[in-house]
Amino acid sequence: MCGRYFIENKEDERIEAIVRAAVPFAEKAGRTMKSSGDVFPTDLVPVLAPSRLHRELIPFPMIWGFAHPNRPGVLVFNTRSETAEEKPLFVTSVHDRRCLIPVSGYYEWEKTAEGKKERRIFTAAEPFFLAGLYIRSEREPFPYFSILTMEAPEPIRAIHQRMPVIVTEQQKADWIGGVLPIAEASAWSVGKSGIVCSG
Repeated sequence: MCGRYFIENKEDERIEAIVRAAVPFAEKAGRTMKSSGDVFPTDLVPVLAPSRLHRELIPFPMIWGFAHPNRPGVLVFNTRSETAEEKPLFVTSVHDRRCLIPVSGYYEWEKTAEGKKERRIFTAAEPFFLAGLYIRSEREPFPYFSILTMEAPEPIRAIHQRMPVIVTEQQKADWIGGVLPIAEASAWSVGKSGIVCSG
């Protein structure tokens, strides 16, 4: 799973440009968008998604996670890629509401032999994207998104059994355009991301 990630917008021009383009949308609604540092579920953050008019990939503010409509108190911020297409919540999203979450890295917690949990940081040679699905709500001006997860390959599996679905710069258009099937994420995402545990 992925319960926290981070953005370092001053370290990469692409992330800085995405943040800069999304800020006006948040300001127009009188909201503050998180533009750097650790990101937690319920935060308003920059996300890439197709515009309604021209289907051009544009940065928008979105909220990470949403309340499950049938399970009070449950926050949906991760979604299994293997079964996402079967979920009523995402019947529309799997085809028309895919998104990309720009990140500099993400965290997982490894359980030690003593029973403690130690934080591990996963990064790559350059900022990357997490695959997401989003939904809209009449009660909120900004969409909500959930990060897709998949079974983790070795050696990541030794730390955590699951990991977010990684989308590279070269895969962006295919992911948004629906060319990359969600249920087969482990086939096209594993081995192409260059993700390493750096701490």
